[in-house]
Amino acid sequence: MSSPLSTKMMPASLEASSKLTRSASLWIVCGAAIGLMFGFGPLFFSVAGVFLKPMAATFGWGRSDVAMLPMFSLVGTTLGGPAVGYLADRLGWSKVVAGSVALLAISLAALAVAPASHAYIGAVGFLIGFLGAGTTPAGYLGVLPRVFDKRLGMALGFAMIGTGIGGLFAPIAANRLGTMMDWRHWYGACALVALVFGIVAHRLMFRNLPTQKYFAAEVQAAASVEAGHTLGEAVRTYRFWLLAVVMFLISSAIIGGFVHLAPFASDRGLGRDVGAQAAGVVGAGLAIARVGLGAVLDRVFAPLVACAAFFVGAVGFAIFLTDASHVPSMVILAALLLGISTGSEGDLIPFLARRYFGKRSFGSIYGCLFGAATLGGGVGPFLYGLAFDRLGSYTVVHVVSLAACLTGAVGILLLGRYPAANATAQ
Repeated sequence: MSSPLSTKMMPASLEASSKLTRSASLWIVCGAAIGLMFGFGPLFFSVAGVFLKPMAATFGWGRSDVAMLPMFSLVGTTLGGPAVGYLADRLGWSKVVAGSVALLAISLAALAVAPASHAYIGAVGFLIGFLGAGTTPAGYLGVLPRVFDKRLGMALGFAMIGTGIGGLFAPIAANRLGTMMDWRHWYGACALVALVFGIVAHRLMFRNLPTQKYFAAEVQAAASVEAGHTLGEAVRTYRFWLLAVVMFLISSAIIGGFVHLAPFASDRGLGRDVGAQAAGVVGAGLAIARVGLGAVLDRVFAPLVACAAFFVGAVGFAIFLTDASHVPSMVILAALLLGISTGSEGDLIPFLARRYFGKRSFGSIYGCLFGAATLGGGVGPFLYGLAFDRLGSYTVVHVVSLAACLTGAVGILLLGRYPAANATAQ
């Protein structure tokens, strides 16, 4: 007989509850996709590389100086991701996401009026990442594992396509509009766009949830009766640290390569347009990976999928290291491969966290793993800029990135089979 506690708490997923219709499920996923499309990633991070050289010219700085902007933003996201989960368990996801949308818009507006101050740029970059963490997968995807069960992989994939679409069009739009406005006007316009579409995404998601109590403090009590590890138990396992290290390495390598893709193409004499197109194609790769992986993850052993995705990234860096990097079409192909590889992380982290550690403390565990990935993404662009300033080229750092992708592809297989208890629960 079920206990009184378990009958009062929410079901394992709202997908299994008659309170959530198929139409409501669809709108929730669409809302998450729109939120991610006009959130921190596309409106700020995906265009950081496009404006790297113009910002350096405005301030009279080196590339590594400007590269600290995305680096500090991802450090902020590293800390903001766990904070989002912590606050959402107490205040509810609706309030946390709404607040993050508003604070991201304010932070982007502050960047638009930035003076030539390293301290100001670093602080604003950190605040964009920290305050805007609720507009990243840490915010929008944090809801989905509590809503979906059997179709979790598919739901994650279709929600994450928002970052792919946004990442595809934002760099191209920034490059085209760059002839009519400078980087300051761009970030000012992005502040308004982030606010308007963030509100639209928020209403689509949260007005279709049957009740907000499933996403506030009662989630913690419900989690205590579910199978899985606590955060303390998870961090004492090798799987947690293996996942954290692999995601750190992959993010550092691929996001560093992505941020410096436009200047790399320019250095190859391919022109600014090719660099912007290549950066946009990374977004297409993100979309392909997230839709495709979302369907595959529900059917294929996830570490095998991850291994293949990381190997694809290694192929992209191999192209950068050959004479093919002087051919525009090959640079664009390499960008597509990088997009596919990095696009896999958005689906893999929550999926693997739930498979290997269960639902009991999913939010905390996912937040920490997401933080490891974003920390790698913050370190990568800075190391790329530092390597270029010291060595005068990206060759060495591309070799290191290639090795990191191969290491991640092999390392992820060491996770082994899903734990029996979690596999049965799934």
